[in-house]
Amino acid sequence: MKKEYTKLFIDAVFLGLIGVAAAQVFTFLVNFAAHLFLERLVGIKNGVPGANFSAHLIPLVTALGGLLSGLIVYTLAPEAEGHGTDAAIKAFHFSEGKIRPRVPFIKMLASAITIGSGGSAGREGPVVQISAGVASIYATLTKRSVPERRLLLLIGMAAGLAAVFRSPIGAAMFSVGILYSEVDIEAHAVLFSLLASVTAYALNGFLVSWEPLFKVPDFLITDLSQYLAFASLGLCAGLVASVLPEIFYRTRDLFRSLPLPNVFKPAIGGLAVGLMALELPHVLGGGYPWIQAAIDGKIPIGLMLVLIIAKMLALSLTVGSGGSGGVFAPSLFIGAMLGGVLAHVFQQSPHPYVVVGMLSVFGAAARVPLASLFMVIEMTGAFHMLGAAALSVTISYVIQKFFAGAFKYQSLYEGQVPTKFDSPAHRGEFFSDILYGIKVKDVFDPKLKKWEVIPEDMPFREFVKLFHKTEQHYFPVVDKEGKLCGIFSINDVRPFLNEEGVWDLLIIKDVARPNVITVTPSEDIHAALQKFTIRNIDQLPVVADDDPRRFLGMLSRREVIAFYNRRLSQIRQERSPISI
Repeated sequence: MKKEYTKLFIDAVFLGLIGVAAAQVFTFLVNFAAHLFLERLVGIKNGVPGANFSAHLIPLVTALGGLLSGLIVYTLAPEAEGHGTDAAIKAFHFSEGKIRPRVPFIKMLASAITIGSGGSAGREGPVVQISAGVASIYATLTKRSVPERRLLLLIGMAAGLAAVFRSPIGAAMFSVGILYSEVDIEAHAVLFSLLASVTAYALNGFLVSWEPLFKVPDFLITDLSQYLAFASLGLCAGLVASVLPEIFYRTRDLFRSLPLPNVFKPAIGGLAVGLMALELPHVLGGGYPWIQAAIDGKIPIGLMLVLIIAKMLALSLTVGSGGSGGVFAPSLFIGAMLGGVLAHVFQQSPHPYVVVGMLSVFGAAARVPLASLFMVIEMTGAFHMLGAAALSVTISYVIQKFFAGAFKYQSLYEGQVPTKFDSPAHRGEFFSDILYGIKVKDVFDPKLKKWEVIPEDMPFREFVKLFHKTEQHYFPVVDKEGKLCGIFSINDVRPFLNEEGVWDLLIIKDVARPNVITVTPSEDIHAALQKFTIRNIDQLPVVADDDPRRFLGMLSRREVIAFYNRRLSQIRQERSPISI
């Protein structure tokens, strides 16, 4: 066990280093594409129009970016389309953690073009799929088992996210929690994911910067009315987060229904976003400069109201059409504008509301309240807002769960399953857990059924008469003292049933198996299950603890499964009736 832990710690550090490298290459490609498409062609730098701004070129550039992305993705790796995180989630649950080796590289290039050309998408999804893909390659090269491959997938995700978003704790929590739509995590992966994310964060800090992505002034929250205001923000964020997945995936479904080759659909989505950007250039890219502007209170309330809806549509058109990019940054943008609006309503400083709005919308829409809380707080350095932020995101999450139930799409991540109980990655684990500590006597009841016991010296012709009167499939055999000495099944005697000529020549001892596999009432049920598989049999004789030849009855595999189902139903009933 110590050796395995040592190996995983080494893996975590190594993947942390790889995560930084992948994140830096991806960041360089995004910046290069943005310089090429937006800065040189359109005249937009860091989201803001410059002196040589050519507005009429925006639709052309966004459409071109979508076309190039579509050609790359649908020609080389169709699973790289969309926001990426979902693909990594599905790989964990349904593909044994396997991601094709070409996918992370295709995703890196296609996403850089999509985002750099002004597509309304973020870096989180691509980074997750890229780092998860690299971890999958590493698992293949080191010949890891399926559970280890899945674990390495999560470790890689945490490393890449920590490097890009400078969020060591939030990245680790995101990687272990994003898999489930209810509050559940891969607890065994937390330590290793945290080590990888801290490694990536530290190295990225030395190479790039230790500064948070956003600059937020200090703000003390000491009055009860302030907490009531943040609770109101949580309520509004929950409502926005309820409709966001529905708009996003309905748009995706609309594009999928279009009778056009897939390679052209991202271009159509890009063109639509570009036309929107003629009036609202704020919707281009991830929108981080405009989030900072909202934090600084430089965006009027009317424009922020418009941008909440506009960004939802722009995100849906970009990624829903098959473009390659994440949903994290656009969700933060939507939450930032919502927070800015509420700050105006309450006549408060905008920056705390913008920060809390960011994490409240994404935390609820993505069903990752804890990860969102830590990620945004670390990205802004606003640790003094933890209490108010926790209150808001909790309310937002609960409201979103309640209202999203009315919609077809309830989370930004389709690949999520409710809990580990529902994940194919954990299939079979809970069977053992539920039956832990159960003995044969807890399942076996000798009073439920009377078993025909066959004397070893019974003529076979007599048994044939008995056989037609019983529904038994297995027949225990006893000697003159009534002690168990053998057993046979219908399959053992089937060849003789059609040969009446041998009925008077055989006795039961001739057809019975002398080597009997038995269980005792005090035996662990797991030991019994193993014995069922030794000869692929469906029933086992139960003998007394103090006498291995005193027959008590038969234990069937069906009884064990029925007992398991009853226990499972009982455990589910005992769980909280409120699904969180």
